[in-house]
Amino acid sequence: MGLARPCVLVHGGWCGGWHWDEVAARLRARGLRVEAPTLPGMAERADEATPDTGLHAHVNDVARLIEGNDLNDVVLVGHSYGGAVVTGVANRCGERIAELVYLDGFVPRHGESLADILGPEFVETSRAAARNAGTPHLIPPMFSVEASVGWTGQRAADHAARMCAQPLATAFDPTHAPRMPSARRTFIACSAQPLGLFDRYVAEARASTDWLYFELPCPHDAVHAMPAAVAGIIETLATP
Repeated sequence: MGLARPCVLVHGGWCGGWHWDEVAARLRARGLRVEAPTLPGMAERADEATPDTGLHAHVNDVARLIEGNDLNDVVLVGHSYGGAVVTGVANRCGERIAELVYLDGFVPRHGESLADILGPEFVETSRAAARNAGTPHLIPPMFSVEASVGWTGQRAADHAARMCAQPLATAFDPTHAPRMPSARRTFIACSAQPLGLFDRYVAEARASTDWLYFELPCPHDAVHAMPAAVAGIIETLATP
């Protein structure tokens, strides 16, 4: 067995690097190097948000982390919105990425934005929510913790209290996707209460020999619903 690969874990919308805490702790306990950055303009970096803080800013931030730490043979994981981020990172520094992992995440095509994927109703709802919150460039949390994680009561309330606004511009930057990804690609689907947003990616991954495919019997936020299973898959990919 070779040396363990470093892991870079990219969170989804409306949260921060804290989202990966339990998974990251499990991986570090197994001796893996783990980076779980908070993206600019979110969580503890909320004061960095501007009307121009979009997908490109998030891609650049993660790419700088990888390049600045001279990380190679990286296992790069994106959850949900984070899938768009890791796609852009793979385009910028693909030679450093060994495993490109989408955890119930978006896999945008080259030139495609999240607004293109989610459609005009999402755009209109997001803009209205931002205006109503008094922060036209920031979208307040727009999902149910119960639906996303499966938690209820105080546990769900505590989780919801940690959520943050999402920079609106992240929906509109076009993705710079690699034409021919050099990294092996993996899709991890969450099969309980599927959102329907990732059906096309699930179908492609299941049908193609170019993808590894895993399925977890949990809601969309597997990072919290099944942290041991998520950590186990990532560890497998990180230990060639």
